[in-house]
Amino acid sequence: MHTRSSSKILKLSLLALSMQLPAIAMAAGPPPGSGSGWRTTLTAVYAGQGNADLDNSRGQFSVDSGIVQFETARRIGQQWFTGVSITYAEDNYNFSDLNGVSPWNDIRSLQFGVSMRYLASEKWTLFGLPILRYTAEKGVDLDEGREIGLLAGASYRFSDKLTLGPGLGVFTGFGGEEDIFPILLVNWDITDSLSLETGKGTAASRGPGLALKWRPANQWEFGLAARYEKTRFRLAGIAENIGEDKAVPVVLTANWKVNQKFSLTALAGVETSGALSVEDSDGNRLTKLSYDTAPLVGLVASYKF
Repeated sequence: MHTRSSSKILKLSLLALSMQLPAIAMAAGPPPGSGSGWRTTLTAVYAGQGNADLDNSRGQFSVDSGIVQFETARRIGQQWFTGVSITYAEDNYNFSDLNGVSPWNDIRSLQFGVSMRYLASEKWTLFGLPILRYTAEKGVDLDEGREIGLLAGASYRFSDKLTLGPGLGVFTGFGGEEDIFPILLVNWDITDSLSLETGKGTAASRGPGLALKWRPANQWEFGLAARYEKTRFRLAGIAENIGEDKAVPVVLTANWKVNQKFSLTALAGVETSGALSVEDSDGNRLTKLSYDTAPLVGLVASYKF
């Protein structure tokens, strides 16, 4: 058990928090086509974390997660791009051997984002993404788990093969927490078939990360991805406590582009450096338990309109 004297924390990570998909991909990747119409994508995800042992022989837990995301984006004129995303997710936690007590069960999350991108020159691109997110256990009003944030940064195109740039994320929310963290934007074509990207990742952990990708054929892409993930949520009960789950997922991915509109991605890997914690309503830590490396599998289906 640990006690935290301040509810404010500084988190230094090369990767953004959960579900910041559209702006990161737009900022790090090559410019979209010249068309002015809306480009819409619907994504559905299932991810399952197998049993993980809690430290001090406190028991085990597993997680089943489902995510649905709608995002649409378009070009405005020659220099501006904008997009809107709506994401809903549910995480079902299953605890065992805890004397019949579960710290929490089903966690819901709803997020809205508005992405903006500006081509300042042939080399420089600026981006911003305001975010409104609600995360809470079932039985609690989602508004009790409200967070607001902003991702912003710039990328520089060194060549047709390398785009690189810094960014910053700032989040504030329930429990008095404030997160400030850097973002690394990378789009590096190492060879014609091998690349290192920030991008969208696989959505297994609902956030972007660094991914090494290999494209041996037009329809196939394989990758190795890793990211830092931290999720906070308001818990049910009169105490209005706060739960937190953080880990570093590392996954192998295989993407099959069925046609121009539909693609499937299978993933398998492990959840590492995991920890669960409970805070009081003011953000003071009450308990913290680390958990062992756990298997992780998932499937992502994406359809473009």
